Amino acid sequence: MKFENFPEKTLDHHLGHELISIETDYVKSKLVITDNHKQPMGVVHGGTYASLSETVCSYGANYDQLGTFVGVNNNTDFIKSASSGDLICEARPISKGNTYQLWECKIFNNDILCAVSKVRLQKKTKF
Repeated sequence: MKFENFPEKTLDHHLGHELISIETDYVKSKLVITDNHKQPMGVVHGGTYASLSETVCSYGANYDQLGTFVGVNNNTDFIKSASSGDLICEARPISKGNTYQLWECKIFNNDILCAVSKVRLQKKTKF
């Protein structure tokens, strides 16, 4: 599987999510915050953080092409709100098994930690 920026007609493309770097055991991405990413109170919506995390962890889990891994659990903790600037996501594996992988994603805004996600992924055998 070739990993480039997110294809058109996907959620990540629609959000403006950009892949910066991907390699074995590390993924980095960026999102420029716009009003479309915010909840009515003016801060980035929690679903935005969860979506970014799910994507970078999924890309990381599938990078080595040892099967097709999809997210089965996403636990995102919100630490500090953000309302402007960029969100930088960095994901690394905690555990990489043959059937399940567990990844952690940290999301920063202006070098300040805003959210931490743990995403568990399962190898799919049928679609």
